[in-house]
Amino acid sequence: MPPLRQTKEWVDRFGFSHQELQPTVSFSNAPANTRIIDVMERTWQNAVQEGGEHSARLCGDMAVRALAKPNPLIADDPEGNPDICLYTWIVECPGATAVVLWVNGVFDPNRIADSEMHRLEGSDLWILSLRMPSDWRASYTISTWESQETPPWRQSTDYLEIRQAIQASARPDSRALGAVMNSSLVEGPDALPNCWGGASTSVEVVEETVAGERFWFYQAPVKAPLLILFDGQFWHENMNIAAHIDAAIAIGLLPPVSVLMLDSVDTQRRWETLGVPGGQVDALIDAILPHVRATYNVSARGEDTIVSGASFGGLAALWALALGDGEIGHAIAQSPSLWRFNIADALSTAENWSSIHLQTGKYEGDMLRLSHQLAEDLSGDIREVRVRGVHGGHDWAWWRVHMLTELTRLLNSF
Repeated sequence: MPPLRQTKEWVDRFGFSHQELQPTVSFSNAPANTRIIDVMERTWQNAVQEGGEHSARLCGDMAVRALAKPNPLIADDPEGNPDICLYTWIVECPGATAVVLWVNGVFDPNRIADSEMHRLEGSDLWILSLRMPSDWRASYTISTWESQETPPWRQSTDYLEIRQAIQASARPDSRALGAVMNSSLVEGPDALPNCWGGASTSVEVVEETVAGERFWFYQAPVKAPLLILFDGQFWHENMNIAAHIDAAIAIGLLPPVSVLMLDSVDTQRRWETLGVPGGQVDALIDAILPHVRATYNVSARGEDTIVSGASFGGLAALWALALGDGEIGHAIAQSPSLWRFNIADALSTAENWSSIHLQTGKYEGDMLRLSHQLAEDLSGDIREVRVRGVHGGHDWAWWRVHMLTELTRLLNSF
């Protein structure tokens, strides 16, 4: 949960007041009882206890086979649930006295031991197995500790201090099948298909500053609808989203769409200008959107304009819809920070938007409940309001795939 901070009453562009709220929810809703002892760990323990040359060869063979495969090993649920898989990580950490697997949405500071890996006796191998949904997608890192002293992540009860202690030695998994941001990626066999792996080798992205706001712009090869992305620096610099979209358009996977990516700069500026009924939303509506429509070959219709973002960016997408007065037709709001404002009334009174698509991780505390509450508050509205719960946390691991998938569905409906 974010620390208490000074809140204020905001007055939007139409003169309506909105009281900023203190956060009352936790961002963690880690699934309980996910860790189990898998077959390899149990077999290894039995072999060590039996001793002898045969047992040593058995352990050696298991180690070679495990390290030859990517992390995590994914198997059917030992309890027979078809919607659950067994995910097993095996890492080699010579000299380590403790190893922790931090998985977004799963790590629980109140149950740190459930995320600490077990050393396979007589080896440098560490193992951890989790029972998780077959459609799960998450980012993760591995942190090691080599001193005989207590690992720093066990020395505090404060979540932020624990997280910082883990991050101090965190590293990606060299045997992971994928990566996201500076972390590794785990994807279940039934996770929403990631059709967006290809990227154009050469794609033109223009950088501009309008009304004091920096943004990047990708123009589709033909006149097309417009996608607006908050926290654009992550989409542009870390996700290379324009290259992926360009490649998807080229092979017909995605209908043509131009992309406007707004820079939120840093944490302090995000608090001040993103996810509020003003700030960057006002700059977008008053200056940036008119400039883009006048400068680039994009559709000028609000019905052909989609806004999206995650976390504060998800809330900003909803404010842009509520305050856009018809300039924006659709919002894909991912993990929106609905604890910060009650936005239902503003959306209800706004007349000229068409659809809202809320996507929230099931391991994000009350975030999914708040999304359902917003949909319920808008249930008397004849416009489309959809909620999708995702087996994941507050995580770029699924935001990109689900945003692009929903974007495709929306564009195909135009």
